[in-house]
Amino acid sequence: MARPKKIRMWGDTPLPHNLYPDARKRENYWRYCLPDGRYRVFSASLEDALRMAEEANKMRGEKVQRKPTKAPDRASFAFHAIRYIEWRVENDSQLPSKASWQNRCNALKRFGEDFEAISIHKAKLADLRKWWESLSYHQQHARRAEFNKFFNYLMAEGLCKLESNPFTTADDRPRLLEKGKPIKKRQRLTLEAYWTIYEKAGELGYEALQVAMGISMLTTMRRADICELNFDKHLQGDHLRKTINKSEAQRDSLAASHLSFNLKTHQQLGKLINRARELSLRNYRCPYILSHTPKQRRTGKIKEHVCQVIPDRLSDMFTEARNATGLYIGLPKNQTPPSFHEVRSLASDRFKRMGYDVKSVQQLMAHTDERVTQSYQAGHGIDYEEISIYLDEKAIGGSFTDKPQTIKPTG
Repeated sequence: MARPKKIRMWGDTPLPHNLYPDARKRENYWRYCLPDGRYRVFSASLEDALRMAEEANKMRGEKVQRKPTKAPDRASFAFHAIRYIEWRVENDSQLPSKASWQNRCNALKRFGEDFEAISIHKAKLADLRKWWESLSYHQQHARRAEFNKFFNYLMAEGLCKLESNPFTTADDRPRLLEKGKPIKKRQRLTLEAYWTIYEKAGELGYEALQVAMGISMLTTMRRADICELNFDKHLQGDHLRKTINKSEAQRDSLAASHLSFNLKTHQQLGKLINRARELSLRNYRCPYILSHTPKQRRTGKIKEHVCQVIPDRLSDMFTEARNATGLYIGLPKNQTPPSFHEVRSLASDRFKRMGYDVKSVQQLMAHTDERVTQSYQAGHGIDYEEISIYLDEKAIGGSFTDKPQTIKPTG
């Protein structure tokens, strides 16, 4: 006899079958398990999520008649959003390589879907304002620059009849205003909490997370840069060399921050690289410095090797290890626990406490704005900036071993 399914609770409310809380624990986000085993993530209040899940459960097994897709109307935003995207790529071949470009394309396409019933030449500022004000501050901020270019394109083509570009930043014209930036309530990561999470990561079998936390502490690199580190590409003799992604996206390649770390000087960093080599051998010779053998061994567009650790997976590891420590239980609702990015902030503070000047730390964190001289020198090859400042065991309150720990395998 089959065992009855366990009733899952959300507070005092039982959840219907196939409805689960968000894996990232975001407020008012849910997961619904589809018949094929995949999960559909959506945002809704608890009451709406319960209703939607119950309705979906009733329809399981029924064949859904899909309407045949049709090409968007030539007078619609959707049609010209596609043309605009193609035009942008034709005029800037570097766009597809930028991490944010796909997100901008998706935002434009969703905008076209939201305004499917309104032709471009009939769109009014009031219609746009209602949609705009339904977005959060971060959604508005992420869209404004590209939507400003999009509407300039539409107006230059003579398609949009609005008085002015609604996404302009000029105050002398009718435009859409951004919401006020919400106050950050994310907790700072203390040195004591850092080491507690680090040890918990080892207990969970997340040595890749320990290596990443160590590299972030010693170099202040962001998670995307750390996950991209490759033995063949970024280790050159006794040096770890990396072009910082964010600075490269904001400037041209030759004017970006190219950092070099001499592993003989940065001995703690050298220990972590040695440890990563040992892990790579255990993880099917993964070419990336961060490697972890998952339960589901898959590759795809964003994973070249089954043991490669991508940024979102690294964040999930950190969240799991942080929550397992119990350090942040009972936080007020308007505050959130530190994320992996807070390791970078903690590292900056440790450099400051070691007495290093702000300019040296800015160079390390790729925050400097003094790029005029580099623009004159561009075109003569890449010159890596040798990083001379470093943190010793006393500064970070501990030591990173270069020998992998004996751990139990985990997903």
